[in-house]
Amino acid sequence: MRTQLASLSILALLALTACSNPGASLYTDEPLQSDTEPVYPEVPAQNFDWVTVDGGESNMEFNPQVDILFVTDNSDSMRSAQDNLGKNIELFTRDIMKNRMIDYHIGTISVWDSSERFATTKKDAYGIGELRYVKDRSGQEYSKRYVTKKENGKTLLAPTLQIGIAAYKDGGPEDEEVFAPLAAALDKTGHGAANEEFFRPEAQLVVILMTDSDDKSSLSVQEMVQKLVAAKNGRAEKVTVYGVLARKEDSDSTKDYMLKVHPTYHPECFDFSARKPVKIASKCNDGFGPEKLDQFIVEANAVPGSPADKKKEFIVSIAKDFGKFLGRIGSDISRKTLEKEIALSQRPRVDRETGEINLRVRYGTPAELADGKGQLIPLSGTKGWLYNAQNNSVSLSGDIEYKYSEGARFAVDMIPAL
Repeated sequence: MRTQLASLSILALLALTACSNPGASLYTDEPLQSDTEPVYPEVPAQNFDWVTVDGGESNMEFNPQVDILFVTDNSDSMRSAQDNLGKNIELFTRDIMKNRMIDYHIGTISVWDSSERFATTKKDAYGIGELRYVKDRSGQEYSKRYVTKKENGKTLLAPTLQIGIAAYKDGGPEDEEVFAPLAAALDKTGHGAANEEFFRPEAQLVVILMTDSDDKSSLSVQEMVQKLVAAKNGRAEKVTVYGVLARKEDSDSTKDYMLKVHPTYHPECFDFSARKPVKIASKCNDGFGPEKLDQFIVEANAVPGSPADKKKEFIVSIAKDFGKFLGRIGSDISRKTLEKEIALSQRPRVDRETGEINLRVRYGTPAELADGKGQLIPLSGTKGWLYNAQNNSVSLSGDIEYKYSEGARFAVDMIPAL
């Protein structure tokens, strides 16, 4: 438009010059006259119409998905923790399941032990990283390995996640490995594999670790983080890891043997010169915590914050009643799953005086949107949308209260910038 106006101005000036002096050259060495104001053509009246931009069909679709994997320690010291999980699971699922928009997969795997003793004596038939079968309160197992929004999650999830314990004498794990089964779970996703279709490419991936031990697998923290991010095609923001773990300050009675202040596992804490080992008063007063898992959770969560802040946000003590923590996890998962960014194919007009953005966002069925209707989402940082000028996109917060309709999507209307 501006280019066209500039061209019209030049043509008008040429016409005026030609009429006043038909034989004059366009180029002259004479100075320009400044005693008269230049004459410009009038700008025609503009009628700005709202247009609906698409930005690609999938850009406007809204199918919020989340895959939630519990990695649960089933050694014989975990009975009370598993009972605690079952007792509080409804706090965890409250926000996830009440929102009909969230398409969730929830499943669980157990820790592993690479020892020959474990391989030859364990009682269950599950391989490393294989999802446990869904079961109901009576213990009846089904052929499906994870709970989805199609099933009655409230009745199936608690018994499914309570995988029980396996005592050492019955082949239970002794050197608990967390990373090895987690890595194996990600690998067993191909056609015909145990975890087929559990992990979806566009879904948020949430991992919840529950153990009173530390990881004893050969994988490093960095290797495990890289594997999780790779499973999301390099999108680290789609990975979240929580931990219900032993804390350094917890009583030894709530920890796995390897984390206890014990002469067998931590001889550096004792004086062996006497007949019986004597604890050195100046050493190991604070006990031991799962340093490897702590570091993993800090590095796996790609959000701003210090290590101390991340531990406070993403880890809770397994020695406590962690019901409130599970409830907060559920709320966090729901909010993050419902966040969305819509890339725009055009830029909206912004009023220079008022700063008003000529943009609106609607949510509804294709028929409603085509008819100019649907739920109008407010411009707001909470329960609404904001415009990101740098990315030319609309960011939708995760706490919008949608009027759910099957197959609903978004429409973005705007007055395009000139």
